[in-house]
Amino acid sequence: MPTSDSTLQMIVKGAFIHLTEFAHIATKQYLCECNPPCNAIIISMSIKTIPLQQAIQWIARAAAADGVISPSERKVLSEFAKAYELDAAKIIRLAYGFSNDYEQEVVAVAPAELKGTRFEEFVVSLCSDKSHFKLLAWRGDKISGNTYAIDTLMPDLHIRHKIDDRVVDYFIECKYRSSWGKDDAIDLSPQFVRYYNAAKDNGIELFIALGVGGTPSNPEEFFLIPGRMVKLDKQIDRVRFVKCRCPKTPAGFQQYIAHYFNKRIFLKQNE
Repeated sequence: MPTSDSTLQMIVKGAFIHLTEFAHIATKQYLCECNPPCNAIIISMSIKTIPLQQAIQWIARAAAADGVISPSERKVLSEFAKAYELDAAKIIRLAYGFSNDYEQEVVAVAPAELKGTRFEEFVVSLCSDKSHFKLLAWRGDKISGNTYAIDTLMPDLHIRHKIDDRVVDYFIECKYRSSWGKDDAIDLSPQFVRYYNAAKDNGIELFIALGVGGTPSNPEEFFLIPGRMVKLDKQIDRVRFVKCRCPKTPAGFQQYIAHYFNKRIFLKQNE
């Protein structure tokens, strides 16, 4: 039965393994009693209940069930191996071996679109601290001929951010490029004017998250540029915007945004 990353996620704690599926493999199971209830199943783990080798086979098959081993599934396999002092590389190779036994679910995705998705995932990972951030919208460019949702015309991300005792909303449009263009500049898409106007109409800020070089999941350079600095020029010059380089960590991202609003927005509102 195919599984998603979310059903495979687990936390190993001592003699217990916390699952959301596949409870049938254990002889002892009971509902989690956490508050609020998560409806998960706690499975009593011991050598007598599930031999370690059987658990390795099971988790490798679960990761391979859709025919593709995703980065999230590789991470789970690595965490499992670390918890039980096993060789993560061998378990991951085992999962890839099992993946050949299943019919793969193939979706044709253009390389540029895949890079864009990976970079969006990178940016979203920087907003993962729920004590500061709430992801209100994550839009995809889903268009069939001339048919598309109005929401598709908006920037990629809509973030709600708690900064001290204030809460602000803003848009982020994500752009990844493998290298700088001529004269160390990058042209934005023609849609930038639409995104700029959408932010203006909603009375919120727009940021351009730009990754250059490296990989979409770990760009060599990462910029977070206020849309009001770009305005309608539709071009990002490396030298001009070097001051907009943003740390590639959740804490650095949070501090960068907080600094911008404290210095550029809140002070003007208080004048």
